[in-house]
Amino acid sequence: MLIIFGKKISDKKKIRYALTDLYGIGLVQANVICDNLNLPPNITIKDLTEHQISQISKYIKNNFKVENQLKKYVKNNINIYINNKSLRGFRHRNRLPVRGQRTHSNARTCKRVFL
Repeated sequence: MLIIFGKKISDKKKIRYALTDLYGIGLVQANVICDNLNLPPNITIKDLTEHQISQISKYIKNNFKVENQLKKYVKNNINIYINNKSLRGFRHRNRLPVRGQRTHSNARTCKRVFL
């Protein structure tokens, strides 16, 4: 079990798919990380050395916003809309669809009341 940025990653996964468990890293970013660090495409997490693990975490820390840092960034951007009292902020505040989606027959999950 590997822990990167507070997230547990299974030892059985291949590195390109295991990195996508981190919030903010998709398959494309995982491929970029592996290509830039010259990691073999089929290596699993349990086969990585300590040096490779430290390289991966250092590269991600320097080049990407992940996990809590990205969540705070997104939350801050939403709060800017809410504080500006824009239409988009109003819809965020009232938990309505923000990007022009239909609400008459859809958006059940968005209109659900959270207590």
